[in-house]
Amino acid sequence: MVHEDYKEMIPARALSALDAAEAHALNEHLENCAECRRELDEWEATAAALALGANATEPSPQVRERILDEVRKDLEVPKVVPFLSSPRNLWSSFGPLGAMAAVVLFTALLVGLAVLWRQNNEYRAELAKSREFVELVQTPGAMLTELKATDAGGSATAKIVYDQTGRAILFASKLPRIPQGKAYQLWFIVGDKPPIPGKTFLPDSNGDGVSREHVPSQALVLATFAITVEPAVGSTTPTSPIYLSSPNPITY
Repeated sequence: MVHEDYKEMIPARALSALDAAEAHALNEHLENCAECRRELDEWEATAAALALGANATEPSPQVRERILDEVRKDLEVPKVVPFLSSPRNLWSSFGPLGAMAAVVLFTALLVGLAVLWRQNNEYRAELAKSREFVELVQTPGAMLTELKATDAGGSATAKIVYDQTGRAILFASKLPRIPQGKAYQLWFIVGDKPPIPGKTFLPDSNGDGVSREHVPSQALVLATFAITVEPAVGSTTPTSPIYLSSPNPITY
């Protein structure tokens, strides 16, 4: 098997769904592959979180009675168990109903794992952005300024941090919803000169937005930052009222 074949086996391993031969092959691969070991750790952590967060569901009286009937039948019929018999599948003891329940449960677990996996990746992406913001703030000579909302911006807030090379990150929160085809755009205003356009960005469903920017050299020393709503492709000059604006930045 190639490396990708082993990677495809990892989610099933996290659910203990591999047969003996597959588990043995994967175990041998894991001994020499740090990447797959890390991925297995992440899948197992996600599976554990799913198990802990699952809400127990009470079966309907009809389903409960059918399962109990099957169990009573098993108890009434004596069985001779050979010494070297293969382990009996728990779900098979309930007949077709049990097989159906096993398929439904396994499908639900896979869907839940996929959701948690996506959320985990999103969380790590947000964490990486936060760390980048902190690292930039701690850079010698870095500058941080807060943007405050105008009447158009409602309760929105934003912060921008940048270093002496112009590398910058903008974090905005509680931005108002905007029409489809529109985006927020950052502007650099120096004195009475025309505003210099920055990048456009879109907030998420909570109104939070992040944008990696580059502050022009003429705006590094003293500038006002402003955010407006523009076409998604951006504008060369502002076409809407200012939603947020800043005073002079603070030097660190």
